[in-house]
Amino acid sequence: MLEIIFVRHGETETNKKKLFSGWTNSKLTKKGIQQAEMVCEKLKNEKLNMIICSDLDRCLKTAQIINKHHGVNIIEEPGLREINFGKWENLSYGEICEKYPEKSKKWEKDFVNFIFPDGESLYQMYDRVNGAYKNIVKSCKNGKILIVSHSGVIRAILSQEICKSIDGYWKFNIYNCGIARLQYVDGFPVLIAVNQ
Repeated sequence: MLEIIFVRHGETETNKKKLFSGWTNSKLTKKGIQQAEMVCEKLKNEKLNMIICSDLDRCLKTAQIINKHHGVNIIEEPGLREINFGKWENLSYGEICEKYPEKSKKWEKDFVNFIFPDGESLYQMYDRVNGAYKNIVKSCKNGKILIVSHSGVIRAILSQEICKSIDGYWKFNIYNCGIARLQYVDGFPVLIAVNQ
């Protein structure tokens, strides 16, 4: 049986400031490091075959902290990056509405297909992430894999695996260092936990 454990990275400086941070490298806060250390302790008795993470610093640092008791390979996967907010990176929602009033209205009307200026759409991210995820699942039929990534990425995967479409995207709220688990029973994905 294959089990995938998902962990969102620890709190970052941009999370704390409530800024849009997709492809921006943002450092973990002191709290974010403590969150990762708590996950490290919670997962210390799990037998992990490997850890796969987004190649952004906040995920790699979280993965390295969790890996303290495991010592397994950490594989960086760019396909598991958060959505690219383009020119909206490092802006607050209020700043976006002020600087881009027309585009922010278009985004609110169609959040799935709207392409962030110089970035990507939610649908493009969803497609990219699930393509990368399918390759991971295909290459690992059994065992236990830890994926350390972003809230949008974990939502995209759970939406596809559980709801079979992007329509389930906002049904999952993923906390910093929350643990989610998917088990594949005869190839069928079963959601065991969210935000442990």
